[in-house]
Parts: sequence; C-alpha cells; structure tokens
Amino acid sequence: MSSEYVYTALIDVLSYRHRLERDIQNGQEKFKEDLEQSLKVFNSVNTAIFSVQAISDTIIITCNTHDKFIDFLNIIRSVFISFLERGLFIRGGIAYSKHFQSGRITYSHAVAKAYELESRESVYPRIVFDKNIIEMYQSSQSLPNIFDNELILHHNGVYYLNIIEDDNWDLIFKYASLIYENDRKDIVGNELAFLKHVWFEKHLFESKHAKTLSKKYIPLPEEV
Repeated sequence: MSSEYVYTALIDVLSYRHRLERDIQNGQEKFKEDLEQSLKVFNSVNTAIFSVQAISDTIIITCNTHDKFIDFLNIIRSVFISFLERGLFIRGGIAYSKHFQSGRITYSHAVAKAYELESRESVYPRIVFDKNIIEMYQSSQSLPNIFDNELILHHNGVYYLNIIEDDNWDLIFKYASLIYENDRKDIVGNELAFLKHVWFEKHLFESKHAKTLSKKYIPLPEEV
C-alpha cells in the first residue's frame, strides 16, 4: 500500500508526568479516569475519515480528505475543551503530508512535522498549524474556505486554532481558572509552567468574545 497525503494533528497532554506521579503518591487512578473521559469525545467520530491513536501522553488524529478538514478542526476544538473540562491543558501541531499506516507499521512525514510543530512552536496550550496548510488554502479556489469560521488565529507569525466562541467563553474561563487554582501551589517558582497559565488567561481576555465583567484569575505581581 502506498503512502497518502493526510492531515495529522499530534496532541500532547501537558503535566502528564506530574499528574501520573500524583496518582502514584495518592494510590489513585484519577488521572487515568480524566484521560478516559476526555477521550470519549472520539466515540462519535467517523473512523472511515478520521483515525485516532492515543499512546501515553500523545494523541494522533488524522483526516484523509480536504472536504472534511473543517470538521477535523472542529473535532480538535472539541478535544481541547474536553480536556479542559477534566482539568488538563493540551498543545499540539497540525500538518499535511505523506502518511502510511498498516497493522503495526506507521511511516509518516505528517506525524514528524506535527511533532516538530508541537515541540518547537506550540509552546503554550494551543494547536499550531503548519504554515504550508495556510498557504495551500490561501492560494486555492477549489478547497473549502477555512478563513470565515473563526477557526484560525495569527500572532507573531504563528497560526493556531481558535477554540473560543461566543457561547463557550464563560465555560472555558471557568475550566482554565480551575486548572490554575489546582496547579497554583505546584508551579510556584516554575516559570515555564506558570507562563502557560499566563498565556492562556491573556488569550481568553484578548478574545473578541471576552466578557468584560469577568475578572482575571491570576494575581498581579506584588510589591515586597
């Protein structure tokens, strides 16, 4: 079987090791339950078009047709919010390239590129696009229009998936603030972990759907 071109999203569950260690220390399996509940969003996915693999802290989702790319992005939106609901941030990359999978063998340029985007460009809790995808859709008249659905944001040369809509801002705000409160003690002095929360809060309040009466949940710096 020859390789085909597919859209591939590689998603990483942030704080995986920390949550795993917390379960071990507490003799619980809460993190396992959170992962299982988060992944239930895939139960209704059409597996003839969308393929899903979940291994440890990594989820790989593929889409094999241009016509369903917008559906693919909406699935990833749902995945992001599903993980937020269970107290977990994710980040990842979306690429379009050659991909071959049969039985035990996976040979994929798309997975490699998506991993590179996740590990080098994503940085914060967000899903980053390969610029080649953006350029492909900008230059083509035969592909679906992905630019009129509030699906893509652009900042500092990076394109990433917009998960915020007018009817879900309050819910995402609630989930994000709870994640911060749960992590607050554990991330003291850990600037990299703290900045992920800072970025996400900034992302929420810079959205055009932000609710002006809501207050930011991360305290400002204090004078000593």
